Amino acid sequence: MTRYCPKCGEPVPSNCITCPKCYTKIPFEPASSEKEAESSQPRKRNDTVKLVLTILPGLFGFLGLGILYEDSHDKMGFKFLAGGLLLFFIGVALIAAPGVITTILGIGPLILYFLLFLLSILYSLLNIKTIFRHF
Repeated sequence: MTRYCPKCGEPVPSNCITCPKCYTKIPFEPASSEKEAESSQPRKRNDTVKLVLTILPGLFGFLGLGILYEDSHDKMGFKFLAGGLLLFFIGVALIAAPGVITTILGIGPLILYFLLFLLSILYSLLNIKTIFRHF
């Protein structure tokens, strides 16, 4: 990395603390390019943890946690979480309510929840994010 003297404009080698021409002190700039390169690349997440966070909480109504583990800014993770909680608890509440009609009505949201659960697994584990861009 080539630096320049702030006084005379002469190129200064990166290991010098003064300008070789006018002896002006050169401000030290840490090698931020390495730190920027590390921070710009997403951190590799553990696939086993992502698998567990995708499937186990999904059995209890919490979809999208594996997606949010991989990328906490992914809006689809929040959409899966909100939609999954809504469908799961509506379905469970209707099935748990007394009466045959409410039990039958509760099956619909749970079927939709199961389909959403399968979609969240596909989205999280197979990285098919291009299909879901429009949602």
